[in-house]
Amino acid sequence: MERLESVDEVVAKYAKKTTTLRRRLYVAIGSLFVGFSFIGIFVPGWPTVSWMVPAAYLFSLSDERFFRWTLTNGIVGDKVFEYYANGKTLPRHAKNGIIGFITLMSAVSIYVVSIAGDPGYGQATIAIAWLVGVWWLWKKVPARN
Repeated sequence: MERLESVDEVVAKYAKKTTTLRRRLYVAIGSLFVGFSFIGIFVPGWPTVSWMVPAAYLFSLSDERFFRWTLTNGIVGDKVFEYYANGKTLPRHAKNGIIGFITLMSAVSIYVVSIAGDPGYGQATIAIAWLVGVWWLWKKVPARN
């Protein structure tokens, strides 16, 4: 996959036009994600880039100016740009780390739900969510070396 070198190339490849209603909806939801991303600046453990990537996606479908901003802002813009410039792929070590973290937190959640006295429905729900999430990351999210 060829790496894109400039913001203009990324915008040209990924920005799309849509209807006015969808544009407003995508901008509203994308703005909510940006707000969640900014929480991560102040709250340890709360993700920033992980919220900004879906915001950038929604802005790429709705508003070129906001999309450019997500690629160039001084806080996480370089990481979002890197994600898009590399064909929307994750580094392999990051993908493996995400899968490991999901596995760890799912195991902790199952343990906590078990000691809280759940008869098994909570544990099964967490296990199914874990399975779907890990499968999706493993099979559907492309990785680069």
